[in-house]
Amino acid sequence: MRRPATETSLELPPFEMSSLVLSALVLSSLVLPSLVLPAQAVPLSDSDGCAVRAQLPGGWLCGLRNGTSHASFLGVPYAKQPLGQLRFKELQPLEPWEGFYDATSEGPICPQHDILYGALNPGQMDEACMYANIHVPLHALPGYQPAKTETDGLPILVMIHGGGFAFGSGGLGLHGPDYLMPIDVIVITFNYRLNVLGFLSLNTSYVPGNNGLRDIVTLLRWVQDNAYAFGGDPGNVTIVGQSAGATSAHLLTLSTASRGLFNRAIIMSGTAISSFYTPSPMYAQLVANMFLTSVGINSTDPEEVHQRLVDLPIERIMEANKQLQNHFGLTVFTPVVESSFPGVTAVVDRDPELLMSQGCGAHIPLIIGFTNSECEVFRRSFQNINILERIKDNPLLSVPIKLLYGLPPQNVSAALKKIQEQYFIGEPTIDEYVKYASDAYYKQPAIKVAMMRRMLRGAPAYLYEFSYHPDFSVIGQITGLNYKGAEHIEDLSFLFRAKAFEGSKGFSPLSLSDQSMVHRMTTIVKNFMEDRDPWPPVSDGTELEYQVIDRPEVYQFSGLSKQLKEMADFFDSL
Repeated sequence: MRRPATETSLELPPFEMSSLVLSALVLSSLVLPSLVLPAQAVPLSDSDGCAVRAQLPGGWLCGLRNGTSHASFLGVPYAKQPLGQLRFKELQPLEPWEGFYDATSEGPICPQHDILYGALNPGQMDEACMYANIHVPLHALPGYQPAKTETDGLPILVMIHGGGFAFGSGGLGLHGPDYLMPIDVIVITFNYRLNVLGFLSLNTSYVPGNNGLRDIVTLLRWVQDNAYAFGGDPGNVTIVGQSAGATSAHLLTLSTASRGLFNRAIIMSGTAISSFYTPSPMYAQLVANMFLTSVGINSTDPEEVHQRLVDLPIERIMEANKQLQNHFGLTVFTPVVESSFPGVTAVVDRDPELLMSQGCGAHIPLIIGFTNSECEVFRRSFQNINILERIKDNPLLSVPIKLLYGLPPQNVSAALKKIQEQYFIGEPTIDEYVKYASDAYYKQPAIKVAMMRRMLRGAPAYLYEFSYHPDFSVIGQITGLNYKGAEHIEDLSFLFRAKAFEGSKGFSPLSLSDQSMVHRMTTIVKNFMEDRDPWPPVSDGTELEYQVIDRPEVYQFSGLSKQLKEMADFFDSL
């Protein structure tokens, strides 16, 4: 069976840089049936043409065999597509299908305005985008060797992509599984609803907000129900997220909605308390009202508003989304502290920092990471949008959005004064702004989470700074620039192979140094997934210690550098 035709298919116009794009740039349910049928996946040589197939509770998949290494099942739907009346609703269970589902090519990506990934994020856009890619070492697939017991399944790694809650996908362009297959794990990447479709909050049961997060919860439930079909262990699931994906992953560690769906988490360049977004309901209401005005909806009746939103063409929705990005210049639609509604799975029911302080998520082992030059990758973009001129015109643009909506007005003014004195000496420079953005949006939140986890004395938590400068820089290929440090996404590129650059000089094959770093990063993940310490965890009663990953074969574990400690103390004082 070929994948079903979608109801809407569009080519969206390219994203235009907005006035305050800086925050976007400085980023980053219904339970499916628990029925588990006897799993089958066998190599075929008969006329049906399947190189490999797997039987799920809902039907058969026909996938790809990648040499002698692994099998891939691409574009696998994990829920009913959120079309029509389901556009702003929690995902519904997928209906069974007849025959074989063609899982040999990726599905479309969700509607978006991509301002970062470019060649790493190809694909046609469509609202029908709830698809996953599953990559399995060949030897693990049931049918390739004598039957296993359920406890013999491989550990599962689920990747939550980044993109500021506004763009990105789980596609092979950035998330190829090749580096991870040798460590014997099943790798799952996927799409979830973004921007307006994923994070518009009207604070009603019709449009409650956080649908993108609920999509992730639905995917994790799907993994629980289908793990055995791929030779996986549903009781050994690790989630990893990067940038906004890391924020989502961390939020899920704090949420009761995802309890029991995974065992540990890795968050790279993003946390639930990151300052590049705010979970403030007041902010969510502001942008929702502006969006409704932009699309000509002025009703106060929740049901009527919902129906008019359902009736809007997707092109109109995305154009309004772009207009808001041009106005705010930040990631407009983000996770929000939501109200409780009957029949709606609440994911974020309280402020994330409050949840952490109350011990939520402390039972989940956690790796927290950041790179040493997070925002260097955005230097050109900052210049393109004249960020320094904009800060002169409106100095509040240099205050993190989380503080703007989290502090009393008089405290915001005091915070602005301190930030100006600490980071901007006289006339602001682009170097000063890049350093400030890296510290405020990525480094300080990561350190703060590590400090809070140390105080909670729960499951082990590990902190790292990635500062290796690769011979082949994936992010450098996107921007065409040569960086000195490790940029945003750089650490991720040593876990996942960016298939978009296959055949590029220096990438196929990698240099020996880059290959060694791939081995080091994947070994860290392997040890963590096997409940072994990748390095000593943060512990109460000692200074905060972290791992500096700057060379493939050098183990550098020490207390925070003086510079990082002073930076963290500064932001804590705001």
